[in-house]
Amino acid sequence: MGLGKLIYDSAKNRVPMEYAEYSVADRENAIRDKFFEVLGVEGYEDKKAFRKALRRHKIETYEIIEEVVENVLANGDYLRDAFVQQFVEVRNLALGDENRFYIKGEVALQVAEFSGSHFDLKRQRLDVGDHFFVTMKDYGIKVYEYAERIAAGRVDFAAIVNEIAKAVDRKMIDVAEATFVKAIEKTPDAFKIAGVQNSTPVEDILEVVQHVEAANGQAPVLLGTRVALRKLNGVKDVAMISSNMKDQLNEMGMIPVFEGVQCIELKQGHKLGTFEFVMPDDKIYVLAGDQKPVKIVLEGETETKEISDGTTNPDGTQEQVIRYKMGAAVIYGGVIGLISLA
Repeated sequence: MGLGKLIYDSAKNRVPMEYAEYSVADRENAIRDKFFEVLGVEGYEDKKAFRKALRRHKIETYEIIEEVVENVLANGDYLRDAFVQQFVEVRNLALGDENRFYIKGEVALQVAEFSGSHFDLKRQRLDVGDHFFVTMKDYGIKVYEYAERIAAGRVDFAAIVNEIAKAVDRKMIDVAEATFVKAIEKTPDAFKIAGVQNSTPVEDILEVVQHVEAANGQAPVLLGTRVALRKLNGVKDVAMISSNMKDQLNEMGMIPVFEGVQCIELKQGHKLGTFEFVMPDDKIYVLAGDQKPVKIVLEGETETKEISDGTTNPDGTQEQVIRYKMGAAVIYGGVIGLISLA
């Protein structure tokens, strides 16, 4: 096992068998000792020797960081995010996946591609099936710490790498959500309804459902958080709710079928490092089929560059820039409906 993977697994509490009997503190010390071995030093105490060793072994240090980031890209927390699990298909070229998506013909294709600072949006009609590719872009994050604090042992190398992992996770989720939201904004008006509340005629909502079914050729489902689906249930006439439906509402917090359309709860989650919910509680998506609309493609390899000269960082910081290639696009063989609740 490489040191980078060991640091990553330790940060995620996936402890290798050889460290199963170690306390958290002992495991961190063991990781620190392995890093010292890479640098060929006894410890942090001799600051001058440490700095010299770090300069001599830059490539090995970069490889450790790159290994951590590559583990994040392949196994990161973003894969367990509520939004990603429901709406995002992730492919990693380093694991043998292809940057190639086939969409069947006779559909209206929605495409929204994230290009770093803007979106390229288009919609087209396909008469036959075709393959599509996600354009890859460079992404990068910077981290720094004072060399003196590293040398003194007040900041652990593993802690810095763990922060890098969190930053990559956040970026992955942010890009996926932003790509999806931008594509939904371009959905034709016939597939959207806004301001839905208790007084909204049920027929207006079902009209959107019918449009989605007609465009996709499949019966759609309604996807939303428990709160969102509960709000939608409020549109129904109370007098029309059976005893069984009342029991379902009490037991599940929602009625699993709305006017003959299946309702599926999107599990809510927190955005990384916050108590802010990932999924909106005022949106319900109307989807047909099991196709995940957002496609993320990872090159799977990373590149690390250090910036530590006095000209670039006059405050004496030691900085790493981690770059990786990723592409994000909505490639969806159909149309997604949107119900916005008041």
